[in-house]
Amino acid sequence: MRDPDTGAGRTEATAVTRGVEWLLSMRSLPVRLAVLSALATGCMIWLTESATVLDWAITLSSVSATAIAVRRPLSASLLTTVLLAVGFEFGTTGPVAVKVSAAVALTELAARQGNWRPWLGAFALVCAYSLHDDGGLGATGYRALVMAGVPLLIGGLLRGAMDSAARARHAAEELGKHRAAEVTAARMAERTAIARELHDLIAHHVSSTVLRVGVARHAIPEASPAVREVLDDIHASGKETLADLRKLVTILRDPDGAGEAFIAPCDLPAAIEAAVLRTRRLGTAVTDEIGDLTAVDALSALTLLRLTQEGLANVVEHGGPEASARLVIGVRDTVDFLLESTISNGHMRTRPSGVGLVGLAERVELLGGSFTAGPGATGWRLAAHLPGRAS
Repeated sequence: MRDPDTGAGRTEATAVTRGVEWLLSMRSLPVRLAVLSALATGCMIWLTESATVLDWAITLSSVSATAIAVRRPLSASLLTTVLLAVGFEFGTTGPVAVKVSAAVALTELAARQGNWRPWLGAFALVCAYSLHDDGGLGATGYRALVMAGVPLLIGGLLRGAMDSAARARHAAEELGKHRAAEVTAARMAERTAIARELHDLIAHHVSSTVLRVGVARHAIPEASPAVREVLDDIHASGKETLADLRKLVTILRDPDGAGEAFIAPCDLPAAIEAAVLRTRRLGTAVTDEIGDLTAVDALSALTLLRLTQEGLANVVEHGGPEASARLVIGVRDTVDFLLESTISNGHMRTRPSGVGLVGLAERVELLGGSFTAGPGATGWRLAAHLPGRAS
């Protein structure tokens, strides 16, 4: 089980790391300058006596110099150290605010950069304190070591925290990529298994059915025209189904590089017309108003074809022999699909249900459109709205 204390500690550590990153980022610069300026001003007004214009200039310059630490931390550290030395040499008051600015600049240098640069900044600060002998050699050395060593220590701890956070983020990204690769591989394995079963099982049975229907067409030459028409229609539908199955198997095995599509936009009008004609041959009257479909992209074209096929199939299956349908596809800035069926008594013989309508709704939603299906004024109404998608 997960340790609550460990989870809470990790959350707190993350919050602390984010706080450190914000503190050292450009976004916090106005806040840091405002705080340092306020502290320096208070120090000069209430903690020092007889501050001259030069003292004020040195103090405010040291505060301003810390601003460049975001981009050039070594330059900021050396500049504040020089200002501290100037304050020691020419100032009339103790440069307390300048000492704080120099310590802040050295801390930022140690937090932002490694190698020799923080040590150079610390050495320069030690030299600045050493040049100002106040209270004897021991006191001067102690102040120099403390004022240079503490910023080095704090800055090193901050840099260590940020490096640890960066390594943790990198490890998380690598783990995410690894998991994504595993999911992709698992999905590909599933697609390959489905493609194999489609080819070996369903395609085999459909192919066998098409073959037997073809044999039946030649085995009964004396059959009536109506029977031959039915056999021809079954044979043609079976061949189309086989072609679609082969495309589906190809796409499942290689979804990116197959270069295969179920329907090209230029073939969409003919495919819709074929579905309408097939429905009419089954005895259902269909009127159609189809707009210009040449600008529809491949995904929208496939969705429109599936809407037409499933909608007309539902009219034939659930509407009864006296059902009729009106198909309207309008293409402007958007694509609007409407299929209305008319039943003699105003009610479908059976209500369409199952995965067909669910699949249509999913197709439309994936394209960012809207889908409705339900009873209409005289029968059944199927409508979809697709956003404009250029091919």
